Amino acid sequence: MSAPLLELADVGVRFGGLAALSGVSLQVAQGELLGIIGPNGAGKTTLFNLISGLVQPAAGRYYLNGRSLAGVSPEVICRRGVGRTWQNIRLFGEMTVLENVALALHARPHYSLAEAFLRSPRARRSERAVE
Repeated sequence: MSAPLLELADVGVRFGGLAALSGVSLQVAQGELLGIIGPNGAGKTTLFNLISGLVQPAAGRYYLNGRSLAGVSPEVICRRGVGRTWQNIRLFGEMTVLENVALALHARPHYSLAEAFLRSPRARRSERAVE
């Protein structure tokens, strides 16, 4: 059996004296779809912030594809395939729907910044693939 895609083991998050999460453990397999439900204040948003690297655990361990996420920045976690959206999502009004969606795909570009500015063949191919 393969390792879980995402694994949390006895994770806890504290904000001062408040325990936002305590003893949370879960495993998510590749291709599995899960929902997190609970009342206001139950820690759902804190859990997503933890997985995406916006907050660090006070206790426990967590892994993505078997690699520890402890101390890993949100940018690196995003490059590893975990993205986060916000509850009050707002689109860029001056951009088309296609441009708004394409913007999200640029978290993992397949070309360098220099290639983007120079509009290299590889950058142009990648942009066509996004469209």
